Amino acid sequence: MTKEEKEIQEVKNRILANSNISEEKKVLLLNEISQGKTFGFNSGYPSIDRPWLSFFKLDSYYKIDNNSTVYQDILKQNQNDLKNLAIMYFGGNISYKKMFEQIDKTAKSLEEYGIKKGDFVTVCCAGIPECIYTVYALAKIGAIANMMPPYFDKDQMSARISDCESDTLIVMDSFYPQIKESVNKSTVKKVIVIPTLNSSPLRYIPKKNKIKLNYVNELWWNQFIKDGNKRIVPETFSYEKDYPFCMVYSSGTTGASKAIVLSHDSFQYSVLSYDANTIDINRGQKMYQVVPPWYSTGLSTSVHLPLHYGVTIFQDPRFERDVFVKNIIKKKLDYSIGSTSLYEGFLDKRLTEGKKLSHMYTPVQGGEALNNDLKDKIEGVLKDMGVDTKIIVAYGQCECGAQVTSQSNKINHPADSVGIPIPGVTVKIVDDDFNELPYGGRGNIVVNTPCGMIGYYNRPDENEKYFHYDEFGTRWNCTGDIGSMGENGDLFVDGRAEDFSISEGKKIYNFDIERVLQGESDIKMCDCVSMVRDEISDGFVLHIIFDEESEKLYEENIEKLYDRLIEIQKRIFDEYNDIIMVPTEFKIRKEFPFKPFGKRDTEAMKRETDGLIHIDKNYLIEENKKIIKRI
Repeated sequence: MTKEEKEIQEVKNRILANSNISEEKKVLLLNEISQGKTFGFNSGYPSIDRPWLSFFKLDSYYKIDNNSTVYQDILKQNQNDLKNLAIMYFGGNISYKKMFEQIDKTAKSLEEYGIKKGDFVTVCCAGIPECIYTVYALAKIGAIANMMPPYFDKDQMSARISDCESDTLIVMDSFYPQIKESVNKSTVKKVIVIPTLNSSPLRYIPKKNKIKLNYVNELWWNQFIKDGNKRIVPETFSYEKDYPFCMVYSSGTTGASKAIVLSHDSFQYSVLSYDANTIDINRGQKMYQVVPPWYSTGLSTSVHLPLHYGVTIFQDPRFERDVFVKNIIKKKLDYSIGSTSLYEGFLDKRLTEGKKLSHMYTPVQGGEALNNDLKDKIEGVLKDMGVDTKIIVAYGQCECGAQVTSQSNKINHPADSVGIPIPGVTVKIVDDDFNELPYGGRGNIVVNTPCGMIGYYNRPDENEKYFHYDEFGTRWNCTGDIGSMGENGDLFVDGRAEDFSISEGKKIYNFDIERVLQGESDIKMCDCVSMVRDEISDGFVLHIIFDEESEKLYEENIEKLYDRLIEIQKRIFDEYNDIIMVPTEFKIRKEFPFKPFGKRDTEAMKRETDGLIHIDKNYLIEENKKIIKRI
């Protein structure tokens, strides 16, 4: 059965299973299929109509298939262009030829130290060339990269390393001191330490506080490579369907972190989808890898995707807003994938005033919400700098292999959309009983994707919760997000299903409060967060960052600030006509706290008690009562 025939059969199944479609209409829809129609139905349900297919190159779409490992793929794709530049790293320019030579050397040394097919090797590195060499060398010999974030707490890290019986750790020198205690409690027997600037001409600059290796089980990267010199290059592991390539991790903020096992197919189907997509990626262009490789986006979309298409990867492991903006401008980078907090750097006149950016082709944003007002402001600055493009908003999660949907500059997407499903992916919105909702219906976002994870490692209980198998055996990823779909196939993500507060006994989605304030001219960013006191969640706080002019005004005149907060209360009350949804606690901020290397630290914000402003809300329902009190 061909790919097209399989998809048509799945569409038939969805038609037959949908109890909200009349029997008469089912006959009409099935008749359209029998006459050769493959998409563009008018059933009223996105997973049946699949309107997003109208935007794809269908001749390429139905040819998407994989029979390669990630290593075999990049070798095949670049074997005739080995002189091209593969990696730029702090003044070091590494060609594809040199990159493959380094991968072979790394594979030889891995075998020298006993690593074989099926073994897990823990890799704790940011975006540096040696990380690329390591993950592809492991893929070459059939071993699996256990991508470990350096910020895990000690017990979680040692447990996650030991779970997969990893006895080898490859780590950046800047991370090793902070994780050494965890490593000593784990199954690790050999530690290979990489100097951060090993692949840069800057390595010759003396480093202050250089770490010392004192134990027999520790060695430097260059000695590790030297030890494998006498071996022959290992044979390349042959492709096997659904064979593991790497493990990445859930955040662990709400419980024990979970290891997410991604296959070679996960990565391959993601990059192959671009052959049919509306986003162009061209050999010789430059992509910024700023997302760390312990996130699936950092390894898949920021490393494997550019290497598949012969693009040059620019690496800088510093996850800093100023560095991000300066690098894009100075290095004339064509693509960047980053979070909202990084792109906010373009609003800093100190970094952008008088600068030109006409080379930027595709800035991609993901990982955090980006409201339209903020997006317009950033795009306004980019336009003034000469960028003739918009920020591409994408949506995904590690369990889905990073990318689920994406916008395109070739499609006119509605406001707040996170784009359409990438080729090969089907998205639908369901209620709590897994019944599909029609266009515009708000519910749970579920995804059928060839890019998704094999499953959580050694967690059958969690796999059972996360995956849903329908009556036809189709597997759906339950993302845990709430959203809806438009009639062109655009996905709208409201927020996490768990992002709610309990106020006066009522469940309130925090993102519904935030949505009302999007577009307010003086509000730069806001975040509605539950209040946690003595480990009990009760009520919520509205955290606000005002623009510079308003911030100065409110600092000089506190009464004007109180008046503005009252206006905000009225705005929310007018929207919902529900006093319970009106905040009484506010915190005015200059910036949000962030977790190491990424997302906003809402867990820390939930426990903040200082600097709160209390504005009573009874005046909204009782005339002439207005109590304003600052805590």
